[in-house]
Amino acid sequence: MKLTYSLVLFLLFSVLSSKSYAQHKLVGSVADIKDLAKLHQASIALLSPKDSILVKFGRTKENGTFQIANIDTGTYKMVVSYPQYADLVKDIHVAAEDLDIGIVKLSKAALLLEEVQVNGKIPVVIKGDTIEYDAGSFKVEKDAKVEDLLKVLPGITMDGSGKIIAQGKEVKKVLLDGEEFFGDDPTLITKNIRSDMVSKVQVYEKKSDLAVRTGVDDGERTQTIDIKLKEDKKKGMFGQAVAGAGTDKYYGGKVMLNKFKGSQKIAAYGILANDGMVGLGFEDSQKYGVGGSSNVQMMDGGGIMISGGGDGSDGGWDGKYYGGGVPKAINMGASYSDKSKDDKHKINANFKRNQINVNNTSTYNAQNNLPERAQVDNNVTSSETETQANIANLRYDLKLDSLSDLTVNMGYTKSNRDSKSDSKADQRKLDGTLITETNSNTDLNSDQDKFNVNAMLTRRFKKERRSVTFNVSANTDKNSSKTQYFSENYFESSGNKTVIDQFKNDKLTNNAYAASVTYSEPLSKRLTAAVGYSFNSNNSETLNQSFDKDPATGKYTVLDQNLLNDFDFSSLKNGINTSLNYKTSSLTVNLSNRVDFEDVKRTYNNLNTTLQRNQTSINPNVSVNYKLSKSKNIGFRYSGRTAQPSLTQIEPLKQNAQPLVEYLDNPNLKAGFNNSYSINYNSYKQLKDQGFYFYASADQGKKNINTNVRYNLDEGTQQISYVNIDKDNWRIYGSGSYSFVLQKKWGLKMNIGVNGQYNSQFSYLSSYNEEPKLNRNQTKSITPEIGFNRYKANKMDFYISLMPGVEQMSSFLQPELNRTTFKFRSYSQFTYYLPKDFKISLSTDQNYQAATKTLQSINIINMNGYVSKKLLKDKSLEVQVFVNDILNKNNGVYRYQNGTSFIQTSNDVLRRYGMLKVIYNFTTMKGDAK
Repeated sequence: MKLTYSLVLFLLFSVLSSKSYAQHKLVGSVADIKDLAKLHQASIALLSPKDSILVKFGRTKENGTFQIANIDTGTYKMVVSYPQYADLVKDIHVAAEDLDIGIVKLSKAALLLEEVQVNGKIPVVIKGDTIEYDAGSFKVEKDAKVEDLLKVLPGITMDGSGKIIAQGKEVKKVLLDGEEFFGDDPTLITKNIRSDMVSKVQVYEKKSDLAVRTGVDDGERTQTIDIKLKEDKKKGMFGQAVAGAGTDKYYGGKVMLNKFKGSQKIAAYGILANDGMVGLGFEDSQKYGVGGSSNVQMMDGGGIMISGGGDGSDGGWDGKYYGGGVPKAINMGASYSDKSKDDKHKINANFKRNQINVNNTSTYNAQNNLPERAQVDNNVTSSETETQANIANLRYDLKLDSLSDLTVNMGYTKSNRDSKSDSKADQRKLDGTLITETNSNTDLNSDQDKFNVNAMLTRRFKKERRSVTFNVSANTDKNSSKTQYFSENYFESSGNKTVIDQFKNDKLTNNAYAASVTYSEPLSKRLTAAVGYSFNSNNSETLNQSFDKDPATGKYTVLDQNLLNDFDFSSLKNGINTSLNYKTSSLTVNLSNRVDFEDVKRTYNNLNTTLQRNQTSINPNVSVNYKLSKSKNIGFRYSGRTAQPSLTQIEPLKQNAQPLVEYLDNPNLKAGFNNSYSINYNSYKQLKDQGFYFYASADQGKKNINTNVRYNLDEGTQQISYVNIDKDNWRIYGSGSYSFVLQKKWGLKMNIGVNGQYNSQFSYLSSYNEEPKLNRNQTKSITPEIGFNRYKANKMDFYISLMPGVEQMSSFLQPELNRTTFKFRSYSQFTYYLPKDFKISLSTDQNYQAATKTLQSINIINMNGYVSKKLLKDKSLEVQVFVNDILNKNNGVYRYQNGTSFIQTSNDVLRRYGMLKVIYNFTTMKGDAK
């Protein structure tokens, strides 16, 4: 850490002490070479002749003149361009005075045909809403990957978590030649394709598939990067092989193969590791363990399923496992995509097999602020879990004719989980006095089969924006689990002890079918209306059986009728939706509303009774997007939603997996309503590589469905029922950031930002036989952020983010236990390139949270680093000495507030170890010489 922070101070000192350059201006005009007509909005770009990096940029006025001020003395490559005209590239020299280059005359490209050859490359071109980078104009390492190329492109940054920001917006999709590669996993492109295979990099906001098909702009946008390959690099094979062996029996191996042949792309990968590498992922996850979630799942129509949380087998953004425990993974996958020459047929298929074994010891400590006192809940659980999943997906696109498109998606998942766990839990008063003590163990085996198919047909008409879209889908889901469950509960106040020793058999079968039709009609040049109808049918069968041991045979054959859930669930929904879309070149407005009429029913087979509800829900939406300029945008969105109570909230299912908790019925439970508001502003100056964004959202829950909890303080038990509370729940969030180039010569960039959050939630709390007391939990936090980053190929690059913050947690019924704490989070990554192809890299993730009355302060520091050396003539072989958790300070602790509780969890994590890695990058597609 000292090295990283010293580097920041050194860079800042360099900025403050850098010498000043004499600055001048460049003036001139741009005209047609034939008739000298003035060209308005022609672009003039000044590039560094050494590396073609954009230095200054300007546009001509209505009279064709331009002026670019504050230019340092020196030599530049000037590029003048105008639509439908050939670009002019010229070297200029700015001396000790202003430079007037006179009239720049451009010729129409159509007239030049093949007679004119423009020398030189233009690194950045703006084509409407698309920014296009010429990959060859930016210098990276010889064997660099696409992610290394993205780091040097102006306007694109990659933060410490691996998140890509382009023009101030988070990139959600990375395409290869306009197509998804290996499903929705962008890292297969960014981490495995060599940068010297890339011709262009395009950045744009991708419209939704439906908007592209129908021509009706629904305002939905996805920030997208499209990697365009060179034509001669679309044939051949490339890949990577990694093998590592370390201390404490750690190992890691990965093989990645890619084969291209024109539009045909084939990929395969395999992973065998226990060093945390489990897959090829993208999105970030909690890096300090998971916590607090119950292993009892109750779903409407779904019965009770005892299971663990997510297994994390898909990995985080970097393919690492960020769940609780230490994993062993055997994962593999394959992908195939191709299309016909006329784009009439497109196919994309992929298959993954994930197997992950996780051993974990987790702790759970919660300070619960109850109506009359506070108590502490403690739990320590040791678990062993093995999860296997086979996942297959297929997408087929067919262009029936110039006006009709059909898309079919199919998916199948088959998974199995074996899990064993032993838990020791207790409840205590703040002075340490015992209330209850529980010992339990669970042995679970579960299977799941899921299948889904969806077909969407769009027929456009000759009249623009008139279209009809049909959509049909079917989903099946079969779950079964067998669980050996044992728990022993001791109550200190009475001295009583209860024992549960049962075998549980749970089954769930669910079938869902849906169909919809939507018709759109242009009402005017800018206004389009749409109306649609949808039908949904959902039917399921649930069986939850608990068997006691037969004293005579010692086998679990005695059915516990008090815990039997045997019912059929059905839901029949009809929906009507209408919308209006108003679209100009700068303004998009969407108004829509959906009304659903639903009949839900639960029929108990063992009781001959039925629970039924008829309910109506509405879902109004308003979105407004206004493009202030090509680089400035502001948007507003409102969404309302009826929050219907589930049948499980009205009439909870019978269970004893939580022996200290009893769920009560509430037949009078009614629907609530949720309002969501958001506003965002985004501004980016491409030429200055300067961006600003602001985002704020507010979620309001009216007549919310929340809990009424009655506590038996002596026995440590509780009764929970769901009730409507006539108080508004709020969640408000806001964030903003300003990023800019701090020192151009050094390539030093800086960003300043802030995040703020406010949560307010109501619930009822009381002791047994007392009137419920309304409680309000509030959380307020504010976190400023300051960051620095620099990337220079083959030299030195780093990323630093500092986030101090203050958080306040309060509970209305226990104000003496409210707390305000200081937090500090930081992330740093530093890479230095040494002579003779040596490289050193160091990354640190640090998180500090101050103490509460019952929880000590925590300061987690996870520092990883490596030293590497590249070998062979083409630098394709790399030997790396890697050390995980150098300081041995990563303890897997995580803290948060949930309702009236301040909670802290910990999980096993990968601690310090060393590993020798060998990385081989192979290809039959030779890159361009650097």
